[in-house]
Amino acid sequence: MIHVDDKPMEWEDGMTLAILLSKIEESGFVSVVRLNGKLISSPRFGQTSVPDGAVIQLLPLVAGG
Repeated sequence: MIHVDDKPMEWEDGMTLAILLSKIEESGFVSVVRLNGKLISSPRFGQTSVPDGAVIQLLPLVAGG
């Protein structure tokens, strides 16, 4: 079990951040993820493993002026 934005989700063996985000509908504008307190940027989503019990916070792209 993992927690994404304080919501429980099932964990899968071999899960990466890219796989996780593909399962979440509202993740289209996520550019950074906080994985157990460590910031991971989008170029590394495919190679970053998600451990069982992980706490993840999705940080969407924000623009403004």
